[in-house]
Amino acid sequence: MKVLLPAQLTKVASRSDRSYALTFSTRELRGAEAAILLEELQKEGWLLYSPNNDLGETDIPKEKADPMLGTKTQAQRLRGVIYKIWEQNGAKGNFEQYYQTIMEGLIDQLKEKLEN
Repeated sequence: MKVLLPAQLTKVASRSDRSYALTFSTRELRGAEAAILLEELQKEGWLLYSPNNDLGETDIPKEKADPMLGTKTQAQRLRGVIYKIWEQNGAKGNFEQYYQTIMEGLIDQLKEKLEN
């Protein structure tokens, strides 16, 4: 499903994870156009913005957008799990030190599986 409509870039804000939040405003939308956009809410796709009308088919990428975008990386998920374990064990001491200790242990376990 493709949506092509005139829009104005009204806000750009940096985020802590080094991504950006972009806000666009459109002209009034017909019900069907608004329904299409609402159906795509929170889905990953491509955004092509051009300040003028020189868009062509070649401007649209052929590859699909990254399905992991907007989700946590495996490293972020692992850190979250380690944090929950730290909490369940009474949240003793400094989490960063606990995290470093757990990660070093995991790295050592994996290194042992390497062939020399």
